[in-house]
Amino acid sequence: MAGRYLLFIHGYEGTFQSYKGRCLRDYLAKYYSDVSLIIPQLACYPRPAWQQIEEIIENYQDKLAGIIGASMGGFMAAKASVISSLPAVLVNPLADLDQVRMLLGEHIHPHTKEQYCLTEKHFYQLKQLQVSPEQMSSRQWLLLQTGDEILDFRKALQAYPNTRQSVECGGNHGFVGFHRYVPAIIRFLLED
Repeated sequence: MAGRYLLFIHGYEGTFQSYKGRCLRDYLAKYYSDVSLIIPQLACYPRPAWQQIEEIIENYQDKLAGIIGASMGGFMAAKASVISSLPAVLVNPLADLDQVRMLLGEHIHPHTKEQYCLTEKHFYQLKQLQVSPEQMSSRQWLLLQTGDEILDFRKALQAYPNTRQSVECGGNHGFVGFHRYVPAIIRFLLED
């Protein structure tokens, strides 16, 4: 059993088998064999997904060293970082909840095939998880690409102004070349 853990929170309609998760897990296996990566398959609805994250933080409280989140997972990682006082890396995170309104309605999860319907109630549940700019600090690292076709990177810069920030021109919502940042992400979470 590993001595330390990192938590990766995938994005909306993401999967525990994501590319970013595989990059992180492979790097840890090669260079940090005493560190394991936790990647839960999150529920489709905000409240149960957040409860999963809270359970992990509680169950691994003394061994959890840091959090990584992408897109909607970055939004939740910001909250998780604030409540746990753990460092976090937010990759092209959701920052402006108005950008989520387009998701209201019926959906079929592309990986789990679960049918679900997002309503205003779920939007309100997400609003409860939003952190204020003052709650964020240099313990969180914001990784953005200006070519994100889904989320406006400038909203993240406004929402998380006190964080360490790296902004690359171009790219996309998936964060092109994420593997290039993995060594620095791991050092930031484990060694800084």
